[in-house]
Amino acid sequence: MEPTRDAQVTLVDLLDRVLDKGLVINADIIISVAGIPLIGVNLRAALAGMETMVKYGVMKAWDEKIRAWEGSDKIKKEISLLQGEDIKLKMLGSFFYSQGIYVSWRYGQMCLTDKRLLLMNQEFNEVIFQTSLSEIRGLIVQEGMLHLILEDEKRARLRAVEIEKLAESIKEAIRLNGWVIDENPVFPEYEEDGLDFLTEGENITHRGKSWHMISSSGTWTPGQLYITNKRLCWWYDFEKRLVFEIPTKEILGAAVEVKNLNRALKNKRVFDVIYNEGSERKVASFSGEGMYEWERALARIISFRERIEACPQCRKTENVLELLEKGCTNCGWVSPRLKKKRVQVAI
Repeated sequence: MEPTRDAQVTLVDLLDRVLDKGLVINADIIISVAGIPLIGVNLRAALAGMETMVKYGVMKAWDEKIRAWEGSDKIKKEISLLQGEDIKLKMLGSFFYSQGIYVSWRYGQMCLTDKRLLLMNQEFNEVIFQTSLSEIRGLIVQEGMLHLILEDEKRARLRAVEIEKLAESIKEAIRLNGWVIDENPVFPEYEEDGLDFLTEGENITHRGKSWHMISSSGTWTPGQLYITNKRLCWWYDFEKRLVFEIPTKEILGAAVEVKNLNRALKNKRVFDVIYNEGSERKVASFSGEGMYEWERALARIISFRERIEACPQCRKTENVLELLEKGCTNCGWVSPRLKKKRVQVAI
């Protein structure tokens, strides 16, 4: 067979020919120096794509061994499901891991079933994050992240390829199980620990610098305004103490108006909070940046507190918080979270 030359042939054509048809190299090479043979090379090589190799019986045993190993390894990496559990959605995702000194986003396969949500690193067969759907108290998508409020006010941040689709699928799975969820929760914007005034189980949801009209002195003073899962409070930086605090359940409403704080500070946005203190109705005033954000945050708290939902069992309508915390007064239905708490108390 005489070799031919084609000037139009490209490297891609060469690779295609080698992978498809194969290439056999049969050569005897002798390396000499000053006419003295020093090195001899006897070369026998076959170069082709694996499909061509297997077709002609070359490396067939090796190929079968590798495929068998890969198949068994893939089975080992499959997500282990609970009895009667069905997968509803799978996609690539990540979880913000903040335990210990290692803080970062950890990536894996996000899997939503009819009972739980989990993220798994299939390469190492490791479950990075998981939670039962019954433990999800609220969720919201913000800035491309899915924020979850779990039982006992624990929080989790997740990302996924289709974050909106994941959030809607979680809501639907929770509804199908007959559980109630807050779809617009006041989710923590700041995760801060170590504040002396926080009580057990209390978490900050909103925080920011704010001026407050201290009623005792009648002057505007700078400090820090907080909303937690239990109360609204204002911290006086100079004296390092809480000057104002009120449980969120006592807050009746909030409004932002433009007012003059004093002769020098004019046309400033003032955030007025209306609340009950005993039998009296009072107003606490704050001023600073982002006052409309504070107004919206309190509006969400009040709307959820006053929200009415139907009992999943008898369909009688009741207040959401009453339904979740005390159960249905008509048929005795109790949420899975409340059942779990009662079992823990009994133990």
